[in-house]
Amino acid sequence: MLSQWDDLKYLLALEQNGNLVNAAKALNTNPTTVSRHIKRLSETYKRTLVSRTSNGEWELTEQGQNFARVARVCQEEISLLGGHNKFHERRQITVATVHFVAENFLAPRTSELPTHGKKIALCLETTDTNISLAYGEADLAIRLSRPKQGRLVAAKIGKVNMGIYVSERIFGNAWIGLPSELDWVPEMKAGFEHFGGPPTIRMPTYHCIRRVAIERGLPCVGPSSIMENFEGLRKVNTNRLQPVREVWSVYHEDRRYDELLLKVRDWARDCFAKQIEAAAA
Repeated sequence: MLSQWDDLKYLLALEQNGNLVNAAKALNTNPTTVSRHIKRLSETYKRTLVSRTSNGEWELTEQGQNFARVARVCQEEISLLGGHNKFHERRQITVATVHFVAENFLAPRTSELPTHGKKIALCLETTDTNISLAYGEADLAIRLSRPKQGRLVAAKIGKVNMGIYVSERIFGNAWIGLPSELDWVPEMKAGFEHFGGPPTIRMPTYHCIRRVAIERGLPCVGPSSIMENFEGLRKVNTNRLQPVREVWSVYHEDRRYDELLLKVRDWARDCFAKQIEAAAA
């Protein structure tokens, strides 16, 4: 019931306020969040709930109006239970990033996330593709490279140390790396320079690379946070500078004054800073 209402209330706000901007103001949020929840509702029930008018505004379809009637019933029921204000005040901030960043940097420090008066509900999503911040697929993205286009606000919030790692069981001079479309990243460039050629085995994630490196006894590239001292893996010291990946927080410029989103962005930045401090200790 709560998850359904969390989407339905945004549809109801659109119906009651006429457009995305006014709906967002009524819910003390932003148009991107409103559009994301309505899109999720449409995808969940496989219905076209809104359409665009000639001037670019959103309006409810007949199916959308039917769903809005359901939303009003939900609103009345929640109000009778005395719980409407509680749901109305709490906002979900969706953070999208790659799996190893979520697992090794963000998830271990979720207890340190400032709830800002219990108004923040965190949703951590992992994806290997760039999501659309403009269309509300996430509120905040944590990326390992700076975006080069779009109406985005980007800030460097940390770094991830990379390296070349070998197993105690070395069975050859082949090595393991990422897919070919990522040959441009610093750790793959370091691998090409060190081994003099492309990897023999390519894996989609660092965790897959680590597992194959251990099982096959082959050297590999990857982040220190998941490779260092793991089941016999050790870092190769070369004469070259060790590869480093910059970490960037990214959100749509319409959200630059969103206080709750910025609180989550600051928390993410602290996650990387504390990881570095812990590694140096």
